[in-house]
Amino acid sequence: MVSSNRLEIGSRIDRPVFVFGTGRSGTTLFFNLLSFHPHFAWFSNYSHLFPRWPGVALLSRLHDLAFADRLIRKSWRIVPVPIETYAVLDDVTKSLFTAERLLGPEDAAPEIKKRFRRVVTDYLRFQGKKRFIHKHTGFARTRFLDAIFPDAHFVHVYRDGRAVANSLVQAGWWKGLDSWQWGEMNSEYMQEYLESGEEPVVLAGIVWKTLMDEIEAECRFLPRSRLLGVSYGALIKNAKEVMDQVCEFCGLPPSERFRRHVLATQISDMDTKWRHDLTEREKSLLEQSIGPHLTKYGFQGA
Repeated sequence: MVSSNRLEIGSRIDRPVFVFGTGRSGTTLFFNLLSFHPHFAWFSNYSHLFPRWPGVALLSRLHDLAFADRLIRKSWRIVPVPIETYAVLDDVTKSLFTAERLLGPEDAAPEIKKRFRRVVTDYLRFQGKKRFIHKHTGFARTRFLDAIFPDAHFVHVYRDGRAVANSLVQAGWWKGLDSWQWGEMNSEYMQEYLESGEEPVVLAGIVWKTLMDEIEAECRFLPRSRLLGVSYGALIKNAKEVMDQVCEFCGLPPSERFRRHVLATQISDMDTKWRHDLTEREKSLLEQSIGPHLTKYGFQGA
């Protein structure tokens, strides 16, 4: 028999949305846009500081004020904003969420399910919202999250692997192989990296295609009605059109304030920066490594 407590927790969570991607793929831009919809609650920068205090979600109600847009622009350092908050995720999953391996439904133990659903329920209540949204990068975690939230919707933000690789090697935290955290590398991919003379941008490209491989494998079980792919290139060309499609997919009602926010957001086109940043040798080596994947995902002629 299902306990009344479990029914209560389940009834408060309606189709949570999880945004994911390889990293450096535009997930932050997309997440920041979609999180502004008035129906969403989310983990904030304060959640990161106080991962066991869901009451900090009360601060996020500042976004519901009429002058919130102006306040955020002037006081963004202190205003709660949605972020990729692994502190909360690791607390509720006993550090499983950031484990350097794939997670499946078998990892979603009853205690983890209860803790995760309780935290999301608390954030919805304290923030006064109907839906929950979060984003993460790296492994998709769709099988794990689906076991906890059976009606969850998933949005995969993907980007040209050449742009991702170029962005990755320029990241301040990127330390080459020391930054690898995706389990044992495919032996063929390792051979490619070694034959390139251990070219950093080739390793970065291997990160992209490794994660794209894993994301594809993890998402095979999801019905189309709960999985949406969003191209970063399409987002920067027409954010309004893309966000309209996403809102329809998520089952979100129209919001004039959200529409104005999307239209007012300045988006820089960084998708072809790799053409100027990389040398001809780097471009050639990168194409040799990830060329088949670029073709597979429709980027080869871009």
